[in-house]
Amino acid sequence: MKIVSIFENRLYAFHFDDEVHNELHRIIKCWFDSDYMQKFIQQHSFDLPAMKTQLQMLDDLNNDAFEMITSLLNIAQNKNEHLSVFFKPLNNYEYYNVQLSKQKSNKRYLRIYAIKIDADCFVITGGAIKFHHLNKDRMHTQIEMTKMSLCGDYLKSVGVFDSISFCEFLNEKI
Repeated sequence: MKIVSIFENRLYAFHFDDEVHNELHRIIKCWFDSDYMQKFIQQHSFDLPAMKTQLQMLDDLNNDAFEMITSLLNIAQNKNEHLSVFFKPLNNYEYYNVQLSKQKSNKRYLRIYAIKIDADCFVITGGAIKFHHLNKDRMHTQIEMTKMSLCGDYLKSVGVFDSISFCEFLNEKI
């Protein structure tokens, strides 16, 4: 596992050894692949919101993916705006500063997961499609939660606990 820079000093992504792409690239590739999205919708049709056809869901997901990725990239490129505007604590009841906090960003049905290094530095661990709150129990969502925990544990194991230790860790890897 390694960490790759998306926007230096602000946005990073994990790149797992068994994957071709880093996690941000992987989820973008999936979310903008019509075949992948159609298969996902068909496989999880039992979770679709009431009164939504598969075609409507595909259209909603396409719009959400475009808006979400555009928003992330715009914020990351704008040095005057913190990424904490985009990411929020995974635990909705986390009201205090947590070291290496698990974070999410959501746009209706899509989630991007990350570890917060500081207010303006995040490492993306993956992403998921979630049709409703019960999807946290689905295998595809559990895989993403496990990856996020493994990534947080990895950062702790290499001595990362804030932005300074994160920068030192990245500089050692060069």
